[in-house]
Amino acid sequence: MDAPLRVLVLEDRPADAELVLYELKRSGYEFTHQRVDTQQDYRRAIQEPLDIILADFSLPQFNAMQALHILQEEGLDIPFIVVTGTISEEAAVETMKQGAADYLLKDRLSRLGQAIQRALHEKQLRDETRASEAALRISEEKFSKAFRISPDAIAIIRLTDGEYIEVNDGFTQLTGYLPEDVVGKSGLILNLWANLDENQRFFLQMREKGEINNMEGVFKRQDGSLWIGLIASRTIEVKNELFIISIIRDITERKRAELELQRAHHDLAEAYEATIEGWSRVLDLRDKETEGHTQRVTEMTLRLARALNVSEDEIVHIRRGALLHDIGKMAIPDGILQKPGPLSEDEWREMRLHPEYAYQMLYPVVYLRPALDIPYCHHEHWDGSGYPRGLAGDEIPLAARIFAIVDVWDALLSNRPYRKGSTEEAVLAYIQKHAGTYFDPRLVESFIELHHNGVFSDTQTSRMIRSSGRSSEIIE
Repeated sequence: MDAPLRVLVLEDRPADAELVLYELKRSGYEFTHQRVDTQQDYRRAIQEPLDIILADFSLPQFNAMQALHILQEEGLDIPFIVVTGTISEEAAVETMKQGAADYLLKDRLSRLGQAIQRALHEKQLRDETRASEAALRISEEKFSKAFRISPDAIAIIRLTDGEYIEVNDGFTQLTGYLPEDVVGKSGLILNLWANLDENQRFFLQMREKGEINNMEGVFKRQDGSLWIGLIASRTIEVKNELFIISIIRDITERKRAELELQRAHHDLAEAYEATIEGWSRVLDLRDKETEGHTQRVTEMTLRLARALNVSEDEIVHIRRGALLHDIGKMAIPDGILQKPGPLSEDEWREMRLHPEYAYQMLYPVVYLRPALDIPYCHHEHWDGSGYPRGLAGDEIPLAARIFAIVDVWDALLSNRPYRKGSTEEAVLAYIQKHAGTYFDPRLVESFIELHHNGVFSDTQTSRMIRSSGRSSEIIE
């Protein structure tokens, strides 16, 4: 049985609080709660473990904006929902910008259960993302890829003395300091922080809590100019020594911009894309046999979709779906996913569940729902013999039908420990053979024509083919 939801109600009217709690119970939640209506009591209450905060927007001596600021000051990531009688559009937008998960009017409390479920799902995803990032960075090999390519400044700092151990190219681009300028020195000596109090607060919180989310700081570049960074940091232990991995995003222009809401939306979209890229790399790194597969099939799927005149709005969702096409395999045990020999019937039965796992993982993320077609449906067959739902023909979403051809193309061309990759001619013959059974025959015709016209000649898959030996046979 799940533990009761731990709820903090920030409300000065007991009757209103009772209405909120009644709706919470009506939505099926078991919970424990406490009600506070002063800043002092609120500060005390958030030091205890909490799952959700339900806050009136305005109290006699306190308000939701102040409550959100206190959460940020404390470095706490607790889902925060504003439940209020009236609120202007400007105030609602500002609360969302400041970190609220949602806002509800008290005369529309029927949405409360849904809003809480979504907020808890988002919190779970944030926790999982942070855990995945930490796991990747413990391994130098896994960390180095994300470390090098990130456009944000990333620094590894020893916790005990603040000495910089390593910085990435993004750090150099933002600050003007080369690695040799900072490695082996502390931020205080380098005068990187414009405000020493902020520097001290950063290290104090890292020592006490081990992580920081969305802390803003003002920094000095090598040329003396100032810039504002948004900091996300956590500690990791390597060989019994604690280090800080700190990611700093330059938000100077965002802070100066007049259209702050649009800027915030843009940054959030970038963060989502970075998360998707991170998930796809985790999948590739988990299965060494297929490393690089995700990037190759994504590139080729987009090439094929554009050649078929799919709109750019749809291309955005196709790209996300292709990057996450095997996200459901995160739920498949390593013993099955990395088994060197053939799978048993029970193991195949478990493996075939990964599209459903993908649906369960991604559906709660609202912005990823349009991208679900590929992760959920790319193993469906044109004749209805696929899985998980046995869709047939045009019941299968177009994105999934496109991707299915590319996925098989790359898989059969790729070398495996137990076989060589097949020749292009053999794979084309295989795809053509299964047009009308596995694959949409119209798309197969287009794919073969585009291949003969050289549309895919400069893709990563094509370069992989030229770099290794081929087999002329396909064993089905």
